[in-house]
Amino acid sequence: MKRIRFFDIAKGIAILAVILGHSAIEANLFMPHRTAQIIVSICFSFHMPLFFILSGYFMHPERKFRWAKESKQLLCTYAVTALCVLIGVTCMATLNHESRVLALRQWGMAALYGSGDVSDLTLWPVDFRIGAIWFLLALFWARLLLHFFAKLPYTFIWVIACFLVGYGSSRYVWLPWSIQAGMCAVAFLYLGYLAKKYDVLDFVKHAPYIWIIALLIWIADIAFFGGMSMAMNNYGSRPILAAVGSIAGTLCTIGISQLFDQVTALGKTFSKIGQASLAILCVHLVEDDMLLPSLQTYFGTLRAFFPQIPLVLLSFIIRLPIDLAGAVLLYYVPVINEWFYPQLAKRHQLSQSGTVN
Repeated sequence: MKRIRFFDIAKGIAILAVILGHSAIEANLFMPHRTAQIIVSICFSFHMPLFFILSGYFMHPERKFRWAKESKQLLCTYAVTALCVLIGVTCMATLNHESRVLALRQWGMAALYGSGDVSDLTLWPVDFRIGAIWFLLALFWARLLLHFFAKLPYTFIWVIACFLVGYGSSRYVWLPWSIQAGMCAVAFLYLGYLAKKYDVLDFVKHAPYIWIIALLIWIADIAFFGGMSMAMNNYGSRPILAAVGSIAGTLCTIGISQLFDQVTALGKTFSKIGQASLAILCVHLVEDDMLLPSLQTYFGTLRAFFPQIPLVLLSFIIRLPIDLAGAVLLYYVPVINEWFYPQLAKRHQLSQSGTVN
């Protein structure tokens, strides 16, 4: 099947929003600033929901669950990334003359628990969070659950019930491996699946006023942003607006991507970033966890050298090339490159079937 480029562009925009949003959070913690807070509101209003919705758009839950494929693309990539984190924090502990044993124990527990953020509700004490790759675990559970629900009558009721159980239970206990985040993410996957099934984009194409409504909802969500973290099932002080706003933001981002697609250079650049989004996410996570203990020094140095440039922008400019370079390197690592770049696995499969034929 021919790839639809504007979907890759949308994923490219979203993964850049992930890096920018994390840079804004950390910069704001170091030195609170209105610019960083606005960037957090924009990025977190749509980036993770977009990835789940697009994942659902290309799902076929009526088919059998492909354990091998899903495990390689999600669980194996999680394991490899977590291992790189452990190696990285051990190296940083050595450079900073800190305890390597303590670093390994704390980050090893974070990797084992698989939580996107620190919580007081974990089954046992976990000092750190593994960070952005919670998404891989949650997506695995969400895909598995949707495949199960799709074979039951009244699928939408099961999806809603799953969301409510995941959301409600997370108020009392936070289970390992981002299970509850996956339970809530099922709803976003299902929305993407329904959008494909009923050709929502074609409907919107013939009803342009929907773009205006979606944009107004998204702007309202950003303006009254009360927080949103799908990693911890936290939909902020206005959960309904956060959920609806994230859907509207996803639709608007797809519309922006369709406009980018009309500009050759712009479309090609963002499309390539989007195709590498999984690899970029994992590399970003490694550098983010490695830098976490040294952020005060890191941001202090940046502020001293470039006092006129917003800290969030400086952080983003420095981190983006690192993340892109790491993703490029992953592309050329045999075997595991197919885990981080699903298109390579598909290309390899097609070449093998061509050879057999």
